[in-house]
Amino acid sequence: MLNFSGDNIGSCIRGAVDLQQQYKSAEAKGFTLLEVIIAVAIMGASMAILLGAVNRNLVLASKSKNQSIAYTLAQQKIGEIELQGYPQVGQEQGTFEEFPGFNWYINVFPYDIEQLGTEIRIVMVDITWDEGNQVFKVATAISNYK
Repeated sequence: MLNFSGDNIGSCIRGAVDLQQQYKSAEAKGFTLLEVIIAVAIMGASMAILLGAVNRNLVLASKSKNQSIAYTLAQQKIGEIELQGYPQVGQEQGTFEEFPGFNWYINVFPYDIEQLGTEIRIVMVDITWDEGNQVFKVATAISNYK
């Protein structure tokens, strides 16, 4: 015969509540497979975005470096032409030994303004790199006025 006294029922209920709390606490301690998969997917997407940004920054830094080099080389060529005096009309081209892959093209043509009473030469300097796909252009005017 079963004896259902108040103490037995109370202890059974307490035991059931204790088991339920233990089950909930064990469930709360771990992650489900779905939660882990979602976390890994979010981290993977974040890494892909960050790597794309880093790659884009490296490309921009390289372009900026090459443009700075081209600017400096163009200034150097203009300075050389000005030191040589009044330039002759024509075209010249060459490479920079100290910067492989960079080439220069100089085009000098006359520009006559009668009101000035002097001859002017327009000097255009093109600096190219990346097999001629990138060009930096600069121009100046030099007169023979003394």
